[in-house]
Amino acid sequence: MRTFISATSFAVASALSFAATASPPGAACSSVFAITGVRVFDGEGVIPQATVLVVDGEIEAVGPNVPVPPGTPTIDGAGKTLMPGMIDGHAHAWTRWELERAAYFGVTTELDMWTDLAFAQEMLAEQEETGAPDRADHHSAIHPATTPEGYPYVFTPDVVETPTLSAPGEAKKFVKDRVKEGAHHLKIMVEDGSLTWLDLPVLSNATLLALTREARKRGLVSVAHVTEQTHAFDAVNGGVDGLVHVFVDEHATDDFLDLAVTKGIFVVGTLNAEEGFITTDGGAEIIADPDLGPHLTDLEKEYLLMQPPPSILTLDNLQIAKDNIAALHAAGVPILAGTDTATHGVSLHRDLELLVEAGLTPSEALVAATSAPADAYGFPDRGRIAPGLRADLVLVDGDPTVSIKATRAIRKVWKTGVEIPREPPPAE
Repeated sequence: MRTFISATSFAVASALSFAATASPPGAACSSVFAITGVRVFDGEGVIPQATVLVVDGEIEAVGPNVPVPPGTPTIDGAGKTLMPGMIDGHAHAWTRWELERAAYFGVTTELDMWTDLAFAQEMLAEQEETGAPDRADHHSAIHPATTPEGYPYVFTPDVVETPTLSAPGEAKKFVKDRVKEGAHHLKIMVEDGSLTWLDLPVLSNATLLALTREARKRGLVSVAHVTEQTHAFDAVNGGVDGLVHVFVDEHATDDFLDLAVTKGIFVVGTLNAEEGFITTDGGAEIIADPDLGPHLTDLEKEYLLMQPPPSILTLDNLQIAKDNIAALHAAGVPILAGTDTATHGVSLHRDLELLVEAGLTPSEALVAATSAPADAYGFPDRGRIAPGLRADLVLVDGDPTVSIKATRAIRKVWKTGVEIPREPPPAE
C-alpha cells in the first residue's frame, strides 16, 4: 500500500536521499528578538494582537502588553498569525534532508513510526548536542512490533534488521530492546492486508496486551497501526494509547466510540495518506497551490502524483474515514494531524484541510497539529506559545483560525529561535 504500508515510503525516501543536497545551516538570528502586533494562535486559543519575545531559543513572554527591551530586533506581525511549530503525529523519515524539508514547511517535530536504527540514533544525538536548529526534531519508534512474515516487513525483503515477536513471553525483551535503541514510543502493527487482497499474520491479542503493558512500565506511549475497525477494537482493548490511522473499512459503531472514550485513546487521522491511497487529486491540489507549489522540488511533485496501487478502496472509504474522524471528535477523542508520506512537511497542510472537511473547525485542526500531539506523545516543551517553552514558531499571512489554508502562506519559520532559510528550490 502506498500510504498505509510504509514500504513505498521507504523506497521513495531512498530516492530522496540520492536527490538531497546539503542544505544551509539555520540562518543567523539574534538570541533576542520580538514579533510585534501579531495575532497569536497559542496552541489552544487566539490572542488577537500580541507581542512575542524570544530569548535564547525560548519564549520569554507573550501578550498584548509585553515590553520590548531597547535595541531588540523586531518583526512586524501586522496582518499575520504566529502559531507553534507544527508536529506531525505519524511520519516516516529516513534521511536528514526529509527533516529539513519538514521544517521548511513549518513542521518542527516529527513522530516517526519506523526508520533505520543508525539514522534515528544519529538524529537523536544531534538533537541532544545542538538542538538541530535547521531541521525538524525526529523522535521514533524505530522498529515496529509485528509478527514474522507480517506487515510491513513482508513488503521490504531487503531490510536487514527486522526484529519481530510471536508470543506474549517475547514482549518484555522486545520493548526493552527498543528502549535501549532510543525509541521514544512503541509502534504496534495490527494489519492483515485484506484491503489489498492479502492474508497476513497478525500479532495475537495476548501479545498485543503484553506489549502495551511493558511499554507502560517503561514510560513509552504505545500506538497501533490499524485500517479496519475489528483491529481497532483489538488494539484499544489491548491497551494502546492511540491509533495512528483512522480505520476506513466501515463507520465507527457506538460500541467503538464508547470504548475509545472509556480507554482515553487519541487518534491520528492521516486523512491525506488515505486520500493518497485512492486518488492523486490531493497531491495535484498541493502542487497547484500558489503558496506551496513553487517551493516543491521536482521529486516531491513526482511523489505527490504517484498513482496508487490497486486496492479495494474508493472515495467512499475516504468519506468513511472523514465520518469516523467527525464521530470520534464529537465523542471527545483527541484528534491528531499526521501524514505517513514521503513528502515531509508539505503534506501536513493538506491533512489539516481534510480535517476541516471532516468537521473540525480551523482552530481545532490547528490544535491537532500543535498542542494535541505534544500532549499525546509527552512533549511539554512545545506545541504551544507560552513563556518557558521552545521558540518553535511559524509566521503566516492571514488567519488560519478562520481559513485553514492560511497555514500555507508561510513567511518565517523558527526552530529553537533560529530562523529556517526559505528560498524556493532551483529548477531540477
